[in-house]
Amino acid sequence: MKIPISAKLVWRGISSVIAAICILLAILIGYTAIAKAAGEPLPMIFGWGNAVVMSGSMEPELPIGSLVIIKNQNDYSIGDVVTYEEENSTLVTHRLLSLNNDVAVTKGDANNTNDSPIKTEQIRGKVQAVLPRAGNVLLWLKSPVGVVLLLLLGGILIFFPNCLKRKVAEMH
Repeated sequence: MKIPISAKLVWRGISSVIAAICILLAILIGYTAIAKAAGEPLPMIFGWGNAVVMSGSMEPELPIGSLVIIKNQNDYSIGDVVTYEEENSTLVTHRLLSLNNDVAVTKGDANNTNDSPIKTEQIRGKVQAVLPRAGNVLLWLKSPVGVVLLLLLGGILIFFPNCLKRKVAEMH
């Protein structure tokens, strides 16, 4: 027996999913903004974090404006692309060249020289995925205008169908 699916039901489902995604994104962006304001350069949620590539030191593998998804690990291998925190809380994402006890050396693929040695405890995680240009979108969404628009879109998708139903009911 086929169950007919109305356009209203499909729209309600799609708008609910989009609204939930918008609200979830706004919450995650809010959390990371608060964590960064509290001095945490790479907020991690369940061992996962993200960063935006701001320089060409890892091109072509990591183009400027890419979003990198980072996972904290216990062990790293030579050749891994890792994100580490410098002494001034700046994040750097480069390839791991060597590991000796508690010292690591990294280098950007497009750079001519190795980075200064770092302590392995400065490594925050390994790059698991790269989303080209998504970092630019995320930076915009993290702006005050982007957060407000996300919340407005979520609110409209949740409340507009109900308001529309009331107006139609009032007309009849």
